[in-house]
Amino acid sequence: MKSVDQMITLNKKQAEFYDRIQEAEEGAGWGYEKNEDANWMTRAWAKLRYQQQRAVATTGIWDREREMHLDWFSEKAGGSFLEIGCFSGSAYTFDLISAAGDYTGIELSSVACTSLRQKVEAQGCSEKAAVVCGDFLEYEPGRKFDFVYAHGVLHHFENPGPLFSKIRSMVADTGFLVFVEPVAINPVFRVLRNLYRPFQSDAAWEWPFQENTVDELFKRFEIAEGFGYGRFSAPLTIVCGIPLVGSLVLPAYKWIVRREVSTGASQSSYWHNSTVVAKCLPKT
Repeated sequence: MKSVDQMITLNKKQAEFYDRIQEAEEGAGWGYEKNEDANWMTRAWAKLRYQQQRAVATTGIWDREREMHLDWFSEKAGGSFLEIGCFSGSAYTFDLISAAGDYTGIELSSVACTSLRQKVEAQGCSEKAAVVCGDFLEYEPGRKFDFVYAHGVLHHFENPGPLFSKIRSMVADTGFLVFVEPVAINPVFRVLRNLYRPFQSDAAWEWPFQENTVDELFKRFEIAEGFGYGRFSAPLTIVCGIPLVGSLVLPAYKWIVRREVSTGASQSSYWHNSTVVAKCLPKT
């Protein structure tokens, strides 16, 4: 398990990687898949991931996720918001800015920060939105936040203890943390990721939630609301991308995902899925 100093050193390499991702995003729209610095296995995995995202989009699950997000944002409307790993803007960055009294996004990639600052200025949000280029582990804002958000970011830290301690120190006692993260507690997903890992360009900072991650989270936070999906549906996303066959499988895929979410809203079942969406209250 890496120390904080080791993770900070590694994050400098990660920043360079994501600089190139952002440059590819600006040119093609699917940066991970088009990143020439990633090996072919990483690009192929990314293509499957984007394929999964497209398939999930057809199920209505993202509509539910968005509705929950907007409700959570409204609970702290007018407060101080922090987004960890905002990149050039996540799916919810401008919803966060709209709800916040003040918004801060922190991001490793300087290229992505420049892109987001340009978007913020174009939207006329510069007065209440700040974009900080730097490592979250070294970030010292000197205050607490009412709302901390991370979308596909927290699994980039191999050692979750210092990560969640840092987040807890920044969340007001009446505030909360919201995240959307990949999970590999399910034995099937763990095996698949372990098979892929030796060929992965970004393996050094890819650590989907496992039992120790959840244990460290629960030392400092408790889950108030959320859901998981992907336990049975994730393997079908590969088939959904096959021409002709995919259109035949898609109705079954949609049904399975909806069933997963309807039965996956209990905390005991969250972690058996491939993706978890959660609102977490800080422990005092």
